[in-house]
Amino acid sequence: MIEIAVSDLHDPDEMAQHFRRLAGYLRLDDLRERLRDDRSWFDGEERAADEPVFRIVTPDPERRYIDCVPLIPLEAAAGAFGDPQYLADGEWDWVEIDTVRKLREGMFVAQVVGRSMEPRIPDGAYCLFAAPVTGSRKGKIVLVELRDAFDPETGERYTVKRYESEKAASEDGAWRHVRVTLKPENPEFEPIELAVEDEERLRVVAELVEVL
Repeated sequence: MIEIAVSDLHDPDEMAQHFRRLAGYLRLDDLRERLRDDRSWFDGEERAADEPVFRIVTPDPERRYIDCVPLIPLEAAAGAFGDPQYLADGEWDWVEIDTVRKLREGMFVAQVVGRSMEPRIPDGAYCLFAAPVTGSRKGKIVLVELRDAFDPETGERYTVKRYESEKAASEDGAWRHVRVTLKPENPEFEPIELAVEDEERLRVVAELVEVL
């Protein structure tokens, strides 16, 4: 029996590893090798262009974050994330989404524009995010507010990238951050790099939960 985490079902690289392991158990060496680089099987049948990924609803207050979350247009969201611990939700549409995940306060849907996170996040995809980001940010795909800069691809202050950080040992042996890198998935795009003293120029708003 192979156990697969729900979060892996939308990740072609993780699923390829699971299937390669299964092919190895079955001694299907040719199939195992084909799965090393071939991801065409993952795309499957594409969603119809006019098929919605969510339904706009008018929920009773007690149903909010039970079966629906706010839809936040990032290009107009300057006041939506004033406090990382609280997502202002008074003026946004609410949407029902098809997900097996348990919803909670702080989750929201937003559209990600641009090709820098392809193939993980296609241009124009709607994604489910969760705020605030708890625990280590390292390696997570996060929604970031650039406070005095813009994403060079989109010209917007909000960007979605993989968060990486570099540490170095100080003279007393303690570890400290020296650089933060906002890394795209698409190798055609350059990462956004900030020295640790410039870290206040960005604010990590939310973590990617799922591409809808």
